[in-house]
Amino acid sequence: MKPPDILDLLKQQDKGEEAADALARAVESILKRLRRGESVSLPGLGRLVPEGGRHVRLEPAPKRGGRREPR
Repeated sequence: MKPPDILDLLKQQDKGEEAADALARAVESILKRLRRGESVSLPGLGRLVPEGGRHVRLEPAPKRGGRREPR
């Protein structure tokens, strides 16, 4: 492997680690809000609503109406 190829692989690995860290922070934030009894909005999916104890209910997002108009 050439040195530039090795550098490219290391850069990609760093980006993957950064993405994993960001995901871990997002999940931790969601869990913290649920533990406080707050609902959490998940755009495009719906809302997570705590139901006491360790139970959470997903309220699906309303479906968007119909077909799109052709451009």
